[in-house]
Amino acid sequence: MSTLVSSFGANAQTATAQPAKQRFYILDFVRLIAMIMMMQGHTMDAMVSTNYLNVAEFPWNIWHFLRGLTAPTFLMISGAVQIFATKRDATGRVPYKTIQKRLQWGILLIGMAYLLVFPANRLLDLPFVSNEGWRAFFQTNILHVSGVTLILSILLMSVTRSNRAFAGVSVGLGLLILAFSPIADSLDWFAVLPEWLGAYFTFKHGSLFTLLPFSAYMFLGIGIGYALSEMPARERERRFPPFAFVSGSIALIAGIIGTYSPLSLFPTHDYYLTSPCFALIRIGCVLVFMGILTYVYTTTRRFEEYYSRLGKKSLYIYTSHLILLFGTPWFGGIARAHYRSMTLLDGFIVALGVVGFTLLSAYILDYFQRNSHSLREGIRISLAAMLLYALLV
Repeated sequence: MSTLVSSFGANAQTATAQPAKQRFYILDFVRLIAMIMMMQGHTMDAMVSTNYLNVAEFPWNIWHFLRGLTAPTFLMISGAVQIFATKRDATGRVPYKTIQKRLQWGILLIGMAYLLVFPANRLLDLPFVSNEGWRAFFQTNILHVSGVTLILSILLMSVTRSNRAFAGVSVGLGLLILAFSPIADSLDWFAVLPEWLGAYFTFKHGSLFTLLPFSAYMFLGIGIGYALSEMPARERERRFPPFAFVSGSIALIAGIIGTYSPLSLFPTHDYYLTSPCFALIRIGCVLVFMGILTYVYTTTRRFEEYYSRLGKKSLYIYTSHLILLFGTPWFGGIARAHYRSMTLLDGFIVALGVVGFTLLSAYILDYFQRNSHSLREGIRISLAAMLLYALLV
């Protein structure tokens, strides 16, 4: 994605005045494949014994690396779709309702992230939570990062007056975040920030994903979205794969050269967590992956509506499969009783079941929500009521 600056040459007035562009279903398809990869990865890792699945050995080290591409893929797609999903008015401004909805969605993501690991059974039990319990609660994951970065990106979009400017600033910010991440890794954030805030910036207290460097993937993904939006709609399927292969190859080569270069501009840091070189390798792999999936999409075009509908249920798919596996603070999941105790075959069967059940339930939920406004509102009210009951009783 660091190679996307070259695509910011379109006229800004055209970007603000032209009509909404056709939906790019390939992004939905890539997101769906990433969701399937994520679900099977979580399930296999949680269910299969390390005697059978050792990520330090071949071929599971390759599997582990590919698992690591799912979060960057999600974040890059989330950035890209913002260009397609947002209309500006004649002056280049983003409508207030759009900003409000995006802010609400970002807050919802953050709220869901905390609820999934709520440290007590009831609100009344919070004073009795140990320091270790609070530390675990404040550890950040992909939902925290997605929510905060979405809020930052819509605020950035609201102060720019064209998609060209928005994408240019986003890509520059993404590159700065990658460059600063190794430095951030060497700082003691908890010496100057409270636990809940410091967890967003460092992995040292157990956070799985942090803003540095993972927010960079969404900001750089905005550049992908802009580059795609500037391609004629009828030409995107033909022009996107070469774009993805070339830009992905450049990112890969840059990451590999930086990895093996005897010169280092950064302090000591964790290569796999905060290295800009490893991030570039991931970005390159994701872009190449997207280019390949574009060709696969062309053979399955008749299912594009399903890709779109399931893609819109990404939050439901993410949270529901985690609840199915690990449960919630109020009830357990299947992995709690069988954590890393299965053979490869058994784990694979469970993974198929988790993926199939989650996707099917997401489609059924989407169907009824689309065809019944009262049911949609009923589901929201019921979920809110159950959550309130769980927190108070």
